[in-house]
Amino acid sequence: MTHQLRAEYGPAGRSGEVRRWHIVRTAGATEGMCGAKIESDAESRPETDWGTGLRTCQQCGSLYLHEVPFHRAEHG
Repeated sequence: MTHQLRAEYGPAGRSGEVRRWHIVRTAGATEGMCGAKIESDAESRPETDWGTGLRTCQQCGSLYLHEVPFHRAEHG
């Protein structure tokens, strides 16, 4: 399974800042693991960016940890 971070924007949309990052189970998905709708053209980042200080959705993060308890790259 390939997870990905997808941006949720504030009231200013893409011209403003990212309100929070949601985690999706497949690249390009438009619904976060928490059920939040995500714009189809929202910025995305690799799953390895989770836990690096980004403002992430707490519910998505909890669900993500149940599916992937550690980053594969760290545990060769």
